[in-house]
This record gives sequence, C-alpha cells and structure tokens, in this order.
Amino acid sequence: AAGEARRAAGDAPWRDAGPLIASPDQRRQSRRSRPAALPPTAGGAMSWRAESTFKPSSKLVEEEKEFLKVAKKLREILKLEEKVAQGEVLEGLQQEKVASKDKLLKEIAALAVKLPGETEVLEKNQDIADLLPNGALKDIEKRRKQDQQQRERRAEQEVKKREQAEFMAHHEKPIVDISLSADGGHLFTCSKDRYVLCWTMKDKLLQVVATFAGHKGAVFAVDASVGPYGLVSGGADGEVNFWQADPAKMKTGSILSPSAKLDHGGIVRVLRWCPYDDPSKDSRRLASASEKLVSKPPAICVWRVGDRGRAELVFRVDDAKVLPGKANDIRWAGGASVKLCTCHDNGYVGVWSADAPGSLLKTIKLHTAPIMSLALSDDGSNLVTASHDQTSAAVDISTRETPTVRVYKANRPLNAVALSKDFKAGDDGAGCLVLAGGKNAREVTTEATLEDEFESKVHDAASGEETATTTKAHFGPVHRLLSLPAVGKGGAFATVSEDGTLKVHDLTGRCIHSDVIE
Repeated sequence: AAGEARRAAGDAPWRDAGPLIASPDQRRQSRRSRPAALPPTAGGAMSWRAESTFKPSSKLVEEEKEFLKVAKKLREILKLEEKVAQGEVLEGLQQEKVASKDKLLKEIAALAVKLPGETEVLEKNQDIADLLPNGALKDIEKRRKQDQQQRERRAEQEVKKREQAEFMAHHEKPIVDISLSADGGHLFTCSKDRYVLCWTMKDKLLQVVATFAGHKGAVFAVDASVGPYGLVSGGADGEVNFWQADPAKMKTGSILSPSAKLDHGGIVRVLRWCPYDDPSKDSRRLASASEKLVSKPPAICVWRVGDRGRAELVFRVDDAKVLPGKANDIRWAGGASVKLCTCHDNGYVGVWSADAPGSLLKTIKLHTAPIMSLALSDDGSNLVTASHDQTSAAVDISTRETPTVRVYKANRPLNAVALSKDFKAGDDGAGCLVLAGGKNAREVTTEATLEDEFESKVHDAASGEETATTTKAHFGPVHRLLSLPAVGKGGAFATVSEDGTLKVHDLTGRCIHSDVIE
C-alpha cells in the first residue's frame, strides 16, 4: 500500500519496479482430524486408566513401568479396604492382598526413589504418591534436583562443544561467498557452517591453511584486501569481523579469532572493500548490505575502517522510501566521483553516492526477477548482472544514459557472473563472461532440472555465444563466481556451491583445482 501511495505521488525512484517480491499464494491449511476426547466416567471424573496413560508405555523407563504395576495393586487393596469399612467380609485371597499392603508400600517407595528426575508418573498418580512416607518424598526431591543439575551441566557442555572452534579441512554446509587473497595464491570462502576458510592453490587439490572462527551463525559475506585487518566477514549474527589474515604468516592447521568486531545489525549479506582507496593510508572504506532481522530494517552502509580494525559509520541508508529492500550485491564504481552500485529483488540496479549521506543518484530497470550478482569490467565501464529471469545484462555506466549494451541469455536462473580481464560488451566486444546458478535447493526436489543445471557456462562477450562449460562441477546451485585472471595460462574462475564444495576452472571449463579428489 505504501508503494502504491509513493507511485501515485510520483516521488518514488523505483516506481516501475512493482513489489520487491511477488507475494505467494496463501498456503491452504491442512485439515487434520482431531482425536475424540476420552469420555468422562460417572460423576464427571476422569478414570484412573485415562490418567495413567499420559504417554505411550514404550517411552516409559523400566522403573516407571514397575511403579505403575505396583500402583495398580495398591489401588485394588484400597478398594478392598473400603469394602471392609462398609462391613463387607473379604474372602481368603482378598485378605492376603490386604495383608501385603505394607510390603507393597515399601516396594513402591523404593521404586519412587529410583524414578528419573523428569518423570511425570508421580504427578499423574497423586493418590499413590500421598501414601509414600516423608523420608521417601525427601529422597525423591533430592534425586530430582540432582538429575536437574546433571541435565543443566550436560546442556552447558553441549553448547560449549558446539561453540568450540575446531580446524576445518573443508566446509560442512553450503559455501555462499568467496574472495581472493592479496597475494593471489589463496582463496577465502565462507559458509553456513559458521566458518571462514583460507585455501592454498599451490596444488591441484585445494587444502585449507587456516580456519577463522568467531561467528555465531551462518557466514554470508567475505572480502579480502591488503593490510593487517584486510579480511572481513559478516553473517546471520549481525556482526562484521575483521581478521589478521596474511597467508605468509599463517601456519597450516591454525585456528584464528577475530582481531576486531563491528555490531552491524540485521543479517549481513554483502561486504566490499573500496578498490579506489590507497591501502597505505590510515583508513579504507568498506561497503556493507544487510537484510531485515526483527526490528532492524534492510540497509546499505559505508564505513571507514582504521588500521586497527576500528570502524566509523560514514552513512547508513535504511529508509524504505528510498531503499527497495535488501541489496543482493554491491560494487564500487569510479568516474568523476566514487559511487556504489547495488542490485535488488525488484530487478533494479541502484547507483548511490559513496559520500555522506549516500544519496540515490539513479535507478536502472534491467530485469523482471531478482538480480543476484554484479560484476564490473576491469576498465570500470561495464556493469554486468546475473538474474533469476535467466538473463545477464551488460550496462555502460561510463555515460549518464547508462545504456544496456548486451543481454546474454541462459536457460536457468542465474545467481552469479564473472568477467575475464579483457571483458568488453557489445559488437566490438572482447573477452568473455561466466554465468552460473541453477534452481534453488527447494525447487530441485519438486521440479525437473536440466542435466547441466549446476554447470558454469562461458560466453563470448561480443556475440553472447556459449564457448565452454564445466563438467560435473557441482550437484547444487552455484552461489558465487570469482574471476581469477592471473591463474592458469589465460585466466580462470572459481565456483562455490550449495553442495559445500569449491572448484577452480580455466576458461575452457576444465577443472584445475578442487577441494575434493577427482
């Protein structure tokens, strides 16, 4: 409704975007037949049988089962005692049962003390519990407190065990982002398993050098630059961590903790160091994008980070009238003034001033579905997108008109794009681009997929024709691509996927590095 009002007023820069995400059809509620309630017994009271069958007998421990057996015998004795009180004469067998009462009380008292602390048997059999001696009740209470303390200690130990950092030889969950080290010989990846890993490309089999542990949830963003605090990561815990990550100083098998932290808020999805800042200066700029979390709205931020990892906010854009939801990717763009380019679920690219207050300069409608990734050509003139509408658009951002130079078509939803060092779009174009994606994990289980759904495709920049493809690289959607122009003879690219693996391919599609033996 707010979006409609803004469009009517004519003041919304994203007015042709429509809703950020089309709202899904309301799910039909499944109808489940409810079990009929147990009928009350005479007088409206629930029967003892209904009370005592509060959980399946298969879930009861042996002590609970034995307690219920003895409790049944005691109830029979109590009924016989009521008959005696009413003047009835008991038969021989009945008299023997009544005579065994003291023995059964001792037996059930011994069983009650052995009951597990979390049992509900006593509460569900209060009439029997009232027969127990005070000594037994005190022992039962003591046992319950001891069991409760043991459960609490076990729970604390389990939490500590989960949080305890350990060296990871590979990721155990989907890998969602990747970055290249300043020395060009190492890769940094982040995953939903809470870790950032540093990989060496020394051999064909990629091996982990160091594990960066410090996040409390999935890590969605990672970027690397030169300098002592050049590695940065962010994730679901709303924190941005800065790490000292010089591969030359790392020992294989090391586990590293953050050197500095920033409380960003929201779910941190994107982090990008500014490539136009002099790394030798005292501070550098860092762009970030976060997704809504509880009361924190989606935001785009620019921070100035000092040489000790201390970050100061330059500006934050989180006004829903200006920002159309979360940004899926960010790229710094040069020119007369430094700018930020962001892409969104509404199919738009936004161009923002990199200086405070972060003014929105321009919006460009390019796609009919979410734009998931951006790439910038080496000369800074072409901005290239990857969209779920199965196309990639190359835009000339060196001119005020920002015309679309070329649209590259695919046959699957696109999540990622990477460009060769000499990429230039258009009829007089040069170089190539790599496109990858595939249906998401939920759709894969319900919809048909292509035989090469999760392969990466190399396209000629000028013609758009496919020139190469990877083979059996991944069995899940590719989340990010990273251009590696200095790797191999003519350049290469890295892929990370929902399947939790990392691969490096040359521009012919051949796998030259992998984190698994092939």
